[in-house]
Amino acid sequence: MKLNHLNLITSEVAALAGFFTSHFGFELVAMRGKDAFAILRGADGFALNLMTPGKGKPSAYPDGSHVGFFVGSPELVHAKQAELTEAGFAPGEVEDLTRGGFKSTTFYCHAPGRILVEVGSAQA
Repeated sequence: MKLNHLNLITSEVAALAGFFTSHFGFELVAMRGKDAFAILRGADGFALNLMTPGKGKPSAYPDGSHVGFFVGSPELVHAKQAELTEAGFAPGEVEDLTRGGFKSTTFYCHAPGRILVEVGSAQA
């Protein structure tokens, strides 16, 4: 079984699509409505769909909800954090974490629409 897609609800579809295409290698496949629905595709074929909330529905996620990306080295984590800082986002500091015996180098950043994004890498 393979994870096929993820739908994210956001009031900032176009801005979030730009964030993922500019900084995470996604391709914009389609934008429908008045920036109400976007289909993005990753290099591996994974589909990331972005859509506005239904009328009268909130677009907030519970605390701790996030989208995680794993890169090949701690150096790439630091490079991505610097890239997002340079682009005007306010990523958190890079941290060395141990969770469940797994050591990682990680940071978090709020993307447009207050979507929390994690970037991490295993430590040697």
